Amino acid sequence: MVKTKRLAYWAVILGLFIISLMGEAAAADRRPDRYIGLYGGLTIPERMQDVRGTGNFSALTFTDLKLARSAILGAKLGFFRSPKSWLGVETEFFYTNPHVKQQDLTGTGPGGSLTQNFAGAHIRMATWALNWIVRYPGERFQPYAGVGFGIFWARISGPDFATGADGSPGLNALGGMRFALTERLALFGEYKYNQAAFDFGRNVTLHTLYQAHHFVGGLSLQF
Repeated sequence: MVKTKRLAYWAVILGLFIISLMGEAAAADRRPDRYIGLYGGLTIPERMQDVRGTGNFSALTFTDLKLARSAILGAKLGFFRSPKSWLGVETEFFYTNPHVKQQDLTGTGPGGSLTQNFAGAHIRMATWALNWIVRYPGERFQPYAGVGFGIFWARISGPDFATGADGSPGLNALGGMRFALTERLALFGEYKYNQAAFDFGRNVTLHTLYQAHHFVGGLSLQF
């Protein structure tokens, strides 16, 4: 009888201990999964398309503008409701310089067409984006994809273009893989696609469609 009471006593204690552990695990799963990341890589832009004049020069159209490859640098901050969550939100900022190459450029207007050599131009492109992310919450490997709204700030300058700038909304789409090195530190590789249309002002009365592919890699830290 005493032995039975002791077994019942320890069974209750063990049961309470297990319940306590389960409660702690559940609380851990409810803790937000937040991370900050730094990355760098390569921008491969497509040609600028739909190149045409604006304002008093709206009757002019031009051939596509070839852009040069560029390095890209960026940082991101992400939030998931818990480490087991599939859906999260992420904000990021990145910077790249897909300069316009020297090339032959043909302009067409009411008076006909003219082809001449264009000296090229410098482009500075800064982007802030807010992304919605879906991921597989694996222990080590976490494939993910996302789509977001971006604000693209572009500045163009050159001997044939003078200087112009524009800020425009656009698309930021991405996909990648995250690999955990430790409980808090992870490596990630990512592909991004951007699209935005610009109407450059000041001395550059030009409309263009910008599209670019980015291949980046970096480190992220959970906190």
